Amino acid sequence: MFWRFGFHNASVIDGLLEKEGVTLDELLEEDELMQECKAHNTKLVEFLSKPEVLKQLLGFIIKSEDLDESKRFKYPFVASEIISCEIYSICEGIMGSEELLNELWGLLDRPAPLDALTASHFGKVIGVLLAKKTPEMVAFIRKQPNVVQQLLTHIACSAISDLLLKLISMNDIPEGAGIVEWLSKEGLITTLLSRLDPKLDSEVHNTAAQTLLDVIAVSYQTVSPQDMMNAGFGGSLLGEEAGLPPPTPGNTLVDELKSEGMMNKLASYMLDDPSSHSASALMNGINIIIELIRRYCSEIEQAEYLQHQYQLSQAHQRQAISPPSQEKLKALATDLNDLLHVIGDRLTQFAELLHGPPKSENPTTTGQITPLGSERLKTCELFAEILHLQYLYTSSPLFERFITAGFHDPSEERAEAKETPSDSGESTKSPPTPPHPERRVADELVAITDKFIDAKVLPACLDLFFRYPWNNFLHSVVYDMIAKVFNTYQYTSSINLIKSPETQKGVEAGSPTAATQSEPVNPAQAAVEKQMGAVQVVVRKLVLSIFQDGQLTKQIIRAQKENDEHVAKPKGVRLGFMGHLTYIADEVSKLLEKCPEDLVKELSDHIVADEWHSYVSGPLKETRERDRQPLGGVRPNAGPQNQNIPILGAIGGSFTGAPEESEEVKIRDDLYQEAAEADDDDDDDDEALSGITGGDNGLPGDGDGTTVPTSPREEHDWEKNVDVWSADASYD
Repeated sequence: MFWRFGFHNASVIDGLLEKEGVTLDELLEEDELMQECKAHNTKLVEFLSKPEVLKQLLGFIIKSEDLDESKRFKYPFVASEIISCEIYSICEGIMGSEELLNELWGLLDRPAPLDALTASHFGKVIGVLLAKKTPEMVAFIRKQPNVVQQLLTHIACSAISDLLLKLISMNDIPEGAGIVEWLSKEGLITTLLSRLDPKLDSEVHNTAAQTLLDVIAVSYQTVSPQDMMNAGFGGSLLGEEAGLPPPTPGNTLVDELKSEGMMNKLASYMLDDPSSHSASALMNGINIIIELIRRYCSEIEQAEYLQHQYQLSQAHQRQAISPPSQEKLKALATDLNDLLHVIGDRLTQFAELLHGPPKSENPTTTGQITPLGSERLKTCELFAEILHLQYLYTSSPLFERFITAGFHDPSEERAEAKETPSDSGESTKSPPTPPHPERRVADELVAITDKFIDAKVLPACLDLFFRYPWNNFLHSVVYDMIAKVFNTYQYTSSINLIKSPETQKGVEAGSPTAATQSEPVNPAQAAVEKQMGAVQVVVRKLVLSIFQDGQLTKQIIRAQKENDEHVAKPKGVRLGFMGHLTYIADEVSKLLEKCPEDLVKELSDHIVADEWHSYVSGPLKETRERDRQPLGGVRPNAGPQNQNIPILGAIGGSFTGAPEESEEVKIRDDLYQEAAEADDDDDDDDEALSGITGGDNGLPGDGDGTTVPTSPREEHDWEKNVDVWSADASYD
């Protein structure tokens, strides 16, 4: 601790500051400057907090192109690092001078593109000021004219796009509340979406789409259920009573993006305009829609997790955990209505993209191949995402609560319409409340699925699957679509609906079912059953479309024969879709095992045919058995006696075979036996066995005849030393 008594070397920075007329350039040349800044050197902080010095620091950042070659990179970097040290007096000095702030913000008035380094230093300084002086900086930014246009002019620069996302994230703290609504009023989403116009360049499309994707990601960043559980169970897991901000699905910006007007505008850019860059607009638009659907799916899964934790707490009588609130479920029940409605209206146009003209052939290692094209692949991904949403929504344990969330009982509305006395004593009749016209996500999904059948979307996707045998991206998407449809059907067909009295007309009086007609019907439960019944009908039709319109089983058999012909040729290889073809055939087999008999009868022409049975009992069975074999076969050093060692099979396989007594096991048993006999005979002249009974070799044994191991660890040590003894004996 010599520095406490003045025995340390004086700082070079202190020496410079004691000189008269010291300049900022001299300080910036010193290597110790940043260390002294982080140590909050009093003299240095006082010097750097002067208004003229602050102006000089910001000038180095925004006017780096005017500096000499030797200073152009170092000075702006060091200046931004000094401000990033978050020294209070420096931040206070900058925020206290509107002239300095205007000069700094004026960088955005320059034409694009900005210098990347200059933009990064600018973004770093603005970020520090937003963190340290949030209310003042937010107020300053909101006062600037055309802020959104300024930011979007340079949105291709990563530092500026990060600054925009930081502004959006400020809405989560009290000091930044309302900034998202302000950005929405300034036309952020409208401007970004207009940049997807197919008349613009594809680079503009990519930048705008990536910004929208980032806005969606930032808007959906909420407290995870696990974080809420770690914080304590004192309130609702949605944060409503535990002091946490209640997470909502998205915010004003995302709600605006999902609105019907914006989705119609996006769909028109994607489908209506045959411009030279229409393909780029289509693919970026699909990426945005898919991201919105996936974020919605994650919200459903989060709500399911909260419900599961609530049920666990009830079952184990732990501290009460609140389930998802009714407001949350009502929001989820209607969150994607507009988006799904627009897709449903345009589904025929999307389906026509699957039948687009083929591309020109490209040379590959397998010969001349006609490419599928990114447009058709992206369209298939969009359809797969919708089917995934349908499966997740329908099979959710919260499905009933989604349907009944915010449900209006007609009987209650009729009760409200009863006569009420007026001030004059006369009775007046209040008008009945009109029924709730709002459609839900479940309704839109049923409507879209119905249009899937009319447009024969899945048969078209299956046709592409077999037409392009080497596009594994397509094969994976189509397989996912088939699996989700079959899984949805298996789940919905397993639900037995209770028929309402309206569906039991014609029942004779006195019959057992006649009594149910006089029982009151719960309107909410009836709505749930009606919705599930609609899902059952439409999904069943979709399954029939796959087999009847898509000729799935016949195409599988034809593809298997085609593959056998390719393999039989010299140097022939299997076709690229055979792996996914096996997966699809397995899904068909599982469906037929679990589906009702009436469906089997309707599909009898497709699944009872001799060719299909021959395929299932022949190639499919052989493929399954081959896939269950151990990868690589048996161990290379294993003899014939080790052919049945349990080995984990391939993917989806299991432990096969049974252990047999190997030669090593026999040798070990013989040594055990010899050691036991040597102990019984007590033969001191037997040099070989004396080591086993506790001799110089250090093998297990206490010298008193204890030779048999009594624990797994002793057995391991005994076997190890037996190997040592055997090796030593081999040298004799």
